[in-house]
Amino acid sequence: MSNLSASPERREATIVSPKRSDGRCLVVHDDLELRLRLGTLVRRAIPTLDADCISSASFDALTPERIASYIALFLIVEFNPSDSAVDPLARLLRSREQSPRLPIFVFARGGDERNAARTIKLGANDYWPIHSVKIGELGEVLKRLMEPARSSAAAATPAADSRRQPQIAGYRLIKTIAESATAAVYLARNDDLTQPVALKVQALKGRGEVTEADRQRFVRECQILSALNHRSIADVLDYGITDEYSYLALEYFPCGSLRDRLKNPVSEADAVNYARQIGDALQVLHSANVVHRDLKPSNLMLTDDNRLILIDFGSASMRLAASDLSRSDLCTGTPYYVCPEQIDNRDPDGRGDLYSLGVVLYEMLVGALPYVGNNLIEIFTAHRAAPVPRLPQRVLRYQPIIDRLLAKEPDDRYPSAALFLEDLSAVSAPIRTSVSGVSQMGVLNS
Repeated sequence: MSNLSASPERREATIVSPKRSDGRCLVVHDDLELRLRLGTLVRRAIPTLDADCISSASFDALTPERIASYIALFLIVEFNPSDSAVDPLARLLRSREQSPRLPIFVFARGGDERNAARTIKLGANDYWPIHSVKIGELGEVLKRLMEPARSSAAAATPAADSRRQPQIAGYRLIKTIAESATAAVYLARNDDLTQPVALKVQALKGRGEVTEADRQRFVRECQILSALNHRSIADVLDYGITDEYSYLALEYFPCGSLRDRLKNPVSEADAVNYARQIGDALQVLHSANVVHRDLKPSNLMLTDDNRLILIDFGSASMRLAASDLSRSDLCTGTPYYVCPEQIDNRDPDGRGDLYSLGVVLYEMLVGALPYVGNNLIEIFTAHRAAPVPRLPQRVLRYQPIIDRLLAKEPDDRYPSAALFLEDLSAVSAPIRTSVSGVSQMGVLNS
């Protein structure tokens, strides 16, 4: 999100009593900078829509009539509050009871899918993790709120968007987990399955004619994924194709992703353990002639026994063109993990996945990304041309591995995940000080 240039004090002091036709929404949170950033994002999504940004105390002092006069209420909710005795969704519940027709949207910090499901159950119209709000998705929701022909009943429950809320026979969609221009992943329920699933839905309209050969190829790819049967690869539970969509149902992991885990420091032992699990998964995928093409922390789910599970095979069956890496992808993380050949619109092979693994491994070891920038051009330029950054001394023994994984040219990278795993095992094994040459590699802290 962009920083707001206006003075926070002046911005909060200019709240007026709006009418719904004025096109104003209300953003609530105690962190001034955070709520102002969300307000800025609202105005970027819909330039004609303004946002009043106030603290929780100021919000609690408003009358229900004043709150209901806004076009929508945006609550930023902390799911890891210091006071655990306070229900983080208490304000949502109270607002919904007082203003049953007001569209309420929750932006979560520290939440997971269980929190999302409860949020929707308590009456929120939608839920976004605060770190992954997409301007396009937010704009579509806000446009529907501002439609003059919209009835007051529809204002409480926004009309379904056929792209965002597809109808897949047998599935009940609970919430959106992730979304791109042509596909989305939903938390979904199926009466024939005992647990919720992650349902990947790919829109077919607007992609040209989908032939019978295309359909058969999709089914073959799903059959290959279903047969992988590896502990580090998500199980494929169901798949199918309709006139409008192709869909793939994968097991769902409520413990969150590696992206959530990376919000806190990762030990060297955990970094090596996770990298080994990712390498194992890629070895299985590549042996089956499947290239993931979108390896990143948000596509690596954690289990309660600290295992990583590779998910989201939607990009494995379609080429990721540079034009697909839009600014909204900055929220999901793709530009930071994409290999140079994808940026140049060249179809990557398994070595592209190994490049992305190199970015993830570097991030785990250092706590920061190897390549960053203020915009996509700067990030892409770094991937193409910037030297591989040096690791800190405490993990410098992994530099040769990082150098090879992050090589600009595929031919200079590891030719297979198996060779990467061999080097990782050799470097991360305890090194005896009596071994000749050990000083130049370092010693693993045990």
